[in-house]
Amino acid sequence: MHVSSYDSFSRLPAADWDALTTGATIYSTSGFLGVREEELPQGASGHHLLARDGSGRPVAGLETYAFPRPPHLLYTPADMLAGLVDDERHARLAARPLAIAAGWSEFRGQLPGRDGVTPPERASAVDALTAEAFRFAAEAGASVLAYYYLPREEALEVARAHADAGAVLLYHDVETVLPVGLWRDLDEYLAWLPSGRRPRARREARAFRDSGRTIREVRLPEVVGEIAPLNSALMHKHGHDYDEKRAATVYDRQGRYLGGCSTLLLDEDAGRPVGFALRYRQRDMLYARVAGFDYSVPNVADYFNLVFYHPIAQGTGRTDRAIHLGLGTFQAKLARGAQPRPLYSVFVGVDRPLDADETRVRERNRTGTAAFGAEYGQFVVGGLNTDDWLLDS
Repeated sequence: MHVSSYDSFSRLPAADWDALTTGATIYSTSGFLGVREEELPQGASGHHLLARDGSGRPVAGLETYAFPRPPHLLYTPADMLAGLVDDERHARLAARPLAIAAGWSEFRGQLPGRDGVTPPERASAVDALTAEAFRFAAEAGASVLAYYYLPREEALEVARAHADAGAVLLYHDVETVLPVGLWRDLDEYLAWLPSGRRPRARREARAFRDSGRTIREVRLPEVVGEIAPLNSALMHKHGHDYDEKRAATVYDRQGRYLGGCSTLLLDEDAGRPVGFALRYRQRDMLYARVAGFDYSVPNVADYFNLVFYHPIAQGTGRTDRAIHLGLGTFQAKLARGAQPRPLYSVFVGVDRPLDADETRVRERNRTGTAAFGAEYGQFVVGGLNTDDWLLDS
């Protein structure tokens, strides 16, 4: 298996990359690769890797990045490995550069592949890609190579490929997905919900309808100026220093690369924008990316109407399989029908093995999954058994 490396988005054959649809999400498309390249912090570098078969056809792809310091608080290997490696090794992790593969933003990693390849071909491609990622990490002087927020099967693939280097595989977080394809309209959705939850959903949908507010579907590039203050307001509400100019820059960039697959729901009160929900469409999936609201006006369950009730009522499930809702706000999402999917991260020592305590790793994974089940399992429609999420069963 031959690996081609492209050190800039402009050199990447986007058609070859986007032909890798198995295991792909909107966040693994060439459009988001372009966004991430423009967002790289100073001193960071990246390579896009394509594994090709003997005929030159792409089999699988992998993003690789090197950073002098973590690009985000939630992409900090030293935090994840605290208590699992010895103190000297832990201090070294925090002091050295790091490498991140399979994406470093949007809290979703992936190794997209070509549809129809055999398991041995896939394994060979993953072996070749991860070996090249390890080499890149070593050249960057990294102490650790991290693969963040992977679905289970891809995390296991990566861990197996790095087994000789002592890869550490950890349960990390949970993404939620609304199975909108189950319902043709709001009545079917309400009938599917447990009886105790239907009255609240009906009240929320009715409150929005009675308010007179309307929802209009537009493309992102058309409304960057309108949504920037709404997104800034949401970020400030959650304690982030995120002004309107920064928001406009972020969504102008996404509009340039991803405008064609964007579908934004604009919440208007007498023609005035008071909320929005930005989604991206990829094949039969919608990806709910971000929202924002005007907090000077009364809240009439705007978020739940934009993200849940309006798309369901409009019959989104007739064309789309699911709406990907990302991480966080678990109780609110699960109580309204979203389903949880565990995500895992893999860490590999580059300068030397991490020598993580295997017993502590197993216990960390067990207590983490059990804690999620104890706190949120009661809200999952159909129930939840987090024993299925364990990696050593």
